[in-house]
Amino acid sequence: MEDKKLDMILNAITEFRTDFDSFKQDTSSKLNVINEKIDKLNEKVDAQHAENINSDNLLLEEISSLKEGVIFVNRKVADAEFEIHTLKARKQQ
Repeated sequence: MEDKKLDMILNAITEFRTDFDSFKQDTSSKLNVINEKIDKLNEKVDAQHAENINSDNLLLEEISSLKEGVIFVNRKVADAEFEIHTLKARKQQ
């Protein structure tokens, strides 16, 4: 009777070990797939990040160019206002 109980316990332990080994293999293969997907995503993100940096640099160059244009126009407007003010002052004399 006790031998049967021991055999049942040993069979249960053996079955558990088999199930656990199968679970470990399944989990390991799934983790490998997940790691591969993460690596691919990292590559894509890195490529997009580099593209974004290049785009940002281009935008900053354009903004700088526009800023210089605005400064030039502001100077022209200031010169024109000064000239108008000077002409008005002469006319009033």
